[in-house]
Amino acid sequence: MKVRARFLLIFACLVLVATTLMAGCLGMGGDWTGQPIWSGKGDVTSAATVQLVLEGFLTDWAVEDYPAMYARLTRLSRDAITLEEFTRIYENFAQTLTLESIQTQVLSTLAEANHAEAAYRVAYYTRLFGILSRDTVATLTREPDGWRIQWETGMLLPDLRGGNRLDFVSQLPSRGRIFDRSGAPLAAYENALAIGVVPGEILPEQAPDLFAALAEISIYSSDSLGRLVESTPDDWYLPVVSLSQAAAVPYLEHLQSFYGVRISEFRSRFYLDGGVAPHALGYMLYIPEELLDDYLRRGYRQDERIGAYGLEAAFEAELAGVHGGSVYVKSTSGQIVSLLATSEPSPGLSITTTLDKTLQTHLQTSLGNLRAAVVVIEVDSGRVLALVSNPHFNPNAFDLTEIDRSMLESYFSDPAQPLFNRATQGQYPLGSIFKVISMSAALESGLYRPDSRFFCGQSMWVCNSVTLYDWTINYGLASGDLSLVEGLMRSCNPWFYRIGESLYNNDQDGFLSEMAYSFGLGALTGIEIAEAPGNIPPVAGSCLNSAQISIGQGEVLVTPLQVAAFFAALANGGTLYRPALVESLSTVTGEKTYTFTPDLQGELPISEKTLAALAEGLRMVVEEQRGTAYGTLQGLEIPVSGKTGTAETPSGTSHAWFAGYTRVNDPDRPDIAVVVLLENAGEGSVMAAPVFRRAVTLYFSDGEDPGGIMPWESEPYVLYQPEPEPADESTTGE
Repeated sequence: MKVRARFLLIFACLVLVATTLMAGCLGMGGDWTGQPIWSGKGDVTSAATVQLVLEGFLTDWAVEDYPAMYARLTRLSRDAITLEEFTRIYENFAQTLTLESIQTQVLSTLAEANHAEAAYRVAYYTRLFGILSRDTVATLTREPDGWRIQWETGMLLPDLRGGNRLDFVSQLPSRGRIFDRSGAPLAAYENALAIGVVPGEILPEQAPDLFAALAEISIYSSDSLGRLVESTPDDWYLPVVSLSQAAAVPYLEHLQSFYGVRISEFRSRFYLDGGVAPHALGYMLYIPEELLDDYLRRGYRQDERIGAYGLEAAFEAELAGVHGGSVYVKSTSGQIVSLLATSEPSPGLSITTTLDKTLQTHLQTSLGNLRAAVVVIEVDSGRVLALVSNPHFNPNAFDLTEIDRSMLESYFSDPAQPLFNRATQGQYPLGSIFKVISMSAALESGLYRPDSRFFCGQSMWVCNSVTLYDWTINYGLASGDLSLVEGLMRSCNPWFYRIGESLYNNDQDGFLSEMAYSFGLGALTGIEIAEAPGNIPPVAGSCLNSAQISIGQGEVLVTPLQVAAFFAALANGGTLYRPALVESLSTVTGEKTYTFTPDLQGELPISEKTLAALAEGLRMVVEEQRGTAYGTLQGLEIPVSGKTGTAETPSGTSHAWFAGYTRVNDPDRPDIAVVVLLENAGEGSVMAAPVFRRAVTLYFSDGEDPGGIMPWESEPYVLYQPEPEPADESTTGE
């Protein structure tokens, strides 16, 4: 007892001295209130062991190995709290404090035979509050298997002793807006109105006028609205359009005069005009369970939504800004004991995109019910002016407070997959557009010259094994004797079968693939949103495969974006640029934190002579009477070059391609490359080339000229119901 009394007296004196010495130590939200530091004599051997045990516990804490921490507790501590409860306390503590990491240091230990005290310091590295520091004390007990920790909540933070708890009150920053290249808003937090109808409540005599009124403010025509209403159950809510309150004001009185109309107010992330470039901008969702811990540690609230797709997801950190808030210590009764830490929110950055809203909107409405993609890109910079994937969707549907759940469910159940971004993630056989790469390989191999000639018949015995056909087989007219440049103009399959065959037979089996890789195929472009790499086989592996690859069939898969990037390079003299959607990032005061500059990715591995031959062939496709796109593009006043493509598919009906670029050379309006892909639509010259024509015409007319009538339109922008006639399934050409 005398030894024990002496120990306690010494310990008390040390505590008093340490308290005095530590009065100026760093605290959180006020004066330091932590525990003292001391240098104990005691049992030196035990003290060293105690230090090792505590250091192990603190190391486990630093890596958030809560089971390992729990295993170091005394039996009584483990009886008092389960591992699940223990883990939850530490996780909640980390979330409330927005904890990123901790650093710890054992300061001193004092041990008796079966009892020990150890002082340690914890530096809390937080996302919102900077570095916070506290000193505290751990109590340890010697059990039969060694020293164990007597755990209590004060070990997390000394302020929590006595049953106190932490409470975080968040302050949300304003989310940044998204604009098109001219400053037109595309996404913002606004007061908005959701407008829809309940079919069973519409008066028949009012229906024509109602559909006409809704057609004025939505993407639908009167006829299409009528068909939608007829196909919707009477008691269902059919969402039609979402408008900002300001935009809706001129139409409200008139709309409210109709039976069956439903108008509801909401404030949320609002995507104007029903979603411009929704696959590029994306949408927002509630934080998924697997990411919740991370976002709570950033100061987010559990009921917040985050960017889940497109630019909203890729730039979540920039758009969301920095959350703020205050952490209070509260008593068991809920009274505030102290303000532990506080920080102010910082508003998010706004994005100005490279997108042209007018061009994007017109192209979105030009594709009817086709599954399709259109990419428009500046040839001398990589700026993406339009990124269209069809069918598209209304990103406002992901705010379930705004639109009936049925719309969102329809997106997920639709076999046409409207949420899938065909422009960047769709992987397709390239068909005859690959002949540009095959011609490049042929010329760079030294086996051929631009004026090399070959007779292009309707079929060809290939690799001494099989007869393959030209696309002209369905028209009864062979193309005849052609130079290589003319072979590209006519898209002559036999010419390119011969190239694939000869490359293989001359020990250049991998040359087609190498050329394709150098054109940017088979790899991600680096655009800011999600994309797919496509597939280019490293070698053909056989003569027949080499012949098939030479016309873009076989295992070749590409994305429309990749094709747009290399056609832009063909147009600008051979420079590959990274496609980009973001022009700038700016603060609420307009200060730019990022400004786009063209990102050079490489040069096409072809000579000027080869590039000139390709340019001539692509020009002839459009301008020469025997060119595969002459009939569709004749009369277009804007000088263009391009290539048609018709790619066979396992389903039978071919994909229709057109890829091309303009040759205006106007310093005030950069030339563009345009790629069109229509799934299972037939021939590229018939189906895809008209969309190319529309894109070019719209761009150079500032959206005023629709550029003619699509094959599936009765008049510009007015669709008729019949599906496009499929091409003959045996066709492998245009």
